[in-house]
Amino acid sequence: MAKLTEEIKESLAGTKIVFMATASKNSKPNVVPIGAFKLLDDETLLISDQYFNKTLSNMKENPQVALSYWGEKGGYQIKGSVTLHTNGEVFKKDVAWMKEFRPNLAPKSAVIMKIAEVYTIKPGADAGKKIL
Repeated sequence: MAKLTEEIKESLAGTKIVFMATASKNSKPNVVPIGAFKLLDDETLLISDQYFNKTLSNMKENPQVALSYWGEKGGYQIKGSVTLHTNGEVFKKDVAWMKEFRPNLAPKSAVIMKIAEVYTIKPGADAGKKIL
């Protein structure tokens, strides 16, 4: 697992939308915008699923995902693996968080992403370079 640096955490905290890429077992890609996400710790993200269809199907077939975003403090691509939770403690915490964060939305599942790699997407000679 990769531990996010303070710079990356600050950049992510200042971002309202990330884009998540998934792929089916047959390598058919899918990318969706995500607004309900938060860091649980330096190595773990929670992504709340309200609307996933192809994305959910892809994650069930292939748990490898990538997030990409660009905010005021720059941007990164974060790769890792996910687990899906539709009941239990993780799901209950997601439901409670969403009641505070976006009360009009009800999660279908909680997606836990374990961060494996981070790449810079800043323009220049180091664009695409693995940094964690």
